[in-house]
Amino acid sequence: MVISKKNLVISTLSGLLLGLSFPPFNLGFFAWIFLIPLIHIYYSEACFKEKILSFYTASFVSHAIITHWVALNSGTSMQVAIFSYLALCFFYSFYWVLYLILVHISIKNIFFDRAKFLIWPIMWIAIEATRAIGPLAGSWLNISLSQSNYDRMIQLISVNEHLLAFIVITLNLFIYNFIAFRKKRFLVYFAAIFISSLIIGESLIFKYNNSVFSKDISISIGQPVIYPDEKWNPILQDRNKKIMNDLLEESLSTNPDIIVWPEAALTSFLANPVSVERKKIQGKLGKSSLITGIPQRIYDDNELKIYNSAIFMTSDGFYDTYQKIFLVPFAEYVPFFKKWLSKINQFDDMGSFTAGENYKTFKINDVTASILICYDSSSYALAEKMVKNGAEIIFVITNDSFVGKAMPHQHFQHAKLRAIELGVPVVQSANNGISGIILPSGEVLIKSIIDERKTFNSSVKLK
Repeated sequence: MVISKKNLVISTLSGLLLGLSFPPFNLGFFAWIFLIPLIHIYYSEACFKEKILSFYTASFVSHAIITHWVALNSGTSMQVAIFSYLALCFFYSFYWVLYLILVHISIKNIFFDRAKFLIWPIMWIAIEATRAIGPLAGSWLNISLSQSNYDRMIQLISVNEHLLAFIVITLNLFIYNFIAFRKKRFLVYFAAIFISSLIIGESLIFKYNNSVFSKDISISIGQPVIYPDEKWNPILQDRNKKIMNDLLEESLSTNPDIIVWPEAALTSFLANPVSVERKKIQGKLGKSSLITGIPQRIYDDNELKIYNSAIFMTSDGFYDTYQKIFLVPFAEYVPFFKKWLSKINQFDDMGSFTAGENYKTFKINDVTASILICYDSSSYALAEKMVKNGAEIIFVITNDSFVGKAMPHQHFQHAKLRAIELGVPVVQSANNGISGIILPSGEVLIKSIIDERKTFNSSVKLK
């Protein structure tokens, strides 16, 4: 099975266009044309095997660009980082092959030409929905993220989580048909869809900005900038505790309702009922509550389970935990072949975390809140369950300090997607940035920069 040099170049171009449309490159308009080269190949005289290779190549290139930060993971060995990166690109690229097959079968079995036009966006949505389920679920790569800097366009996801993807693929088709058939009506269709999307987006922003708000919550976010090799270094524990204590004192000076620290901000087992360190922190909180990431160990039927957890605590001694549900494949857990990999020394540090099961809410005065940890925030379905359980605001705590400079930008934009989709403010606290607060309109209320150790405060109004 071979691919011609021409189609190799064309499919590579398609992958480049989509890859560069995602943060941190933010060339989102490339997503409106990325599919055109592949549509051209599909309708060419190339054999179907070559079309499969072309779609796979395009997908691999786009994934390699979008997720290149996986290979930069300093929280594990170089062998594991590179293996995870290649495994991710290899596996997720097959979804585009499946996309091609579904499109091909549908087109061959539908006799109405106009209906055939809709096959491309419908099947793209089907693929994104399929990719969001199973042990290797990954919504990180959904095409909506490529449009996250376009505040009016991105509002479409508040109508339906897949609507924007449908629009983006449809725009590709209009441009392709204009180029292929030189019919101006396709440009008219493009303009109509594009302008309508902007008008709808503007109206949704206007509606939110003119809403009646009945509650507010004051928030202080701490961004400690403690790198993984420093955080777990026993020699630096006293220094690290001083950094966190200084951030706590800074936050408490503003008397916030809630203080938010990032994923694994503290390395102590604070959920231990007799934790002296937790009690010391609680003794300082006054009227404030605190959310922070912690490691957690639970013995269940004599089996030790390790969780990536968050703890919510108040000054009166109350505390509760949330265990991360949406674990990172090949990092926090290894699906399918953990036992096989464990036989290879280089892969001893592959994660063995247990996934949580409870979609918890917490009360901060009269406000109901939920917590998401790192990769959790890439899942619309997970965040939606939190909101359905009553969450009026979502706190995202994450590390983001060991995966280069691109991933934090993507992660913060995911927080923006969740805020718009679900109509609730999202507060993100990252160890090394980007931290901030995003309103359901997509407005970024406050935002930190990478490598900035600080606390910053704001008040958020709620409906």
